Amino acid sequence: MNEKIEEIIKTEWQMFQKVNNIGGRACCQDDYETFYIMRRSQYENWTEKMIDVYLDFILHADYIGRNLVEEKYARMMAYTDIHYYNKHLRDRLAPVPLRNYRIINEILKILLPWEDQIARAYPKLAGCGRPVHSEDDQYGFTSMETYARGEMETYPQQLLLLYLDYIKELQAQGLSFSEKVMTSMVARYGYESIQEAEESI
Repeated sequence: MNEKIEEIIKTEWQMFQKVNNIGGRACCQDDYETFYIMRRSQYENWTEKMIDVYLDFILHADYIGRNLVEEKYARMMAYTDIHYYNKHLRDRLAPVPLRNYRIINEILKILLPWEDQIARAYPKLAGCGRPVHSEDDQYGFTSMETYARGEMETYPQQLLLLYLDYIKELQAQGLSFSEKVMTSMVARYGYESIQEAEESI
């Protein structure tokens, strides 16, 4: 599974380099380390089936010239700048099936409370990252909710269904996907726990 994750991240990074921002190239497009840690922390907490589906999907997208990273940021604009989105972006994007939106909403009903728990338990770490909810979006700085919506709107329906099943299973086990991702993230920055990272700030 490790090699598959590395292939996904490599492909995403190449796509990220081709993203044209309104204000020119963003500084994060030159920060491979942060990009790698953020993406790796997510994917190493997916199931292997999810990784298999997404790897096939992103490689096919790349082959046909579809930039999923650029699409993700374009779709986020539907929530942060609807006028710009309608004028410049909407007609360039493939429509998202209505069922996908329903699945995404179900996923977020589980994910967002987990993100709220992390923010409450580790306020210093939370202060270094994105706000949780879309009502806290700011121009050029989007919430976890908006970011997640934009990203999941690029996913195939098969992956969304696998994702929903997976987090429902975690929820039934009393586990938090958000906490698993955060644990992976802080470990890559050299901390033994989220609490240790929180106390270092």
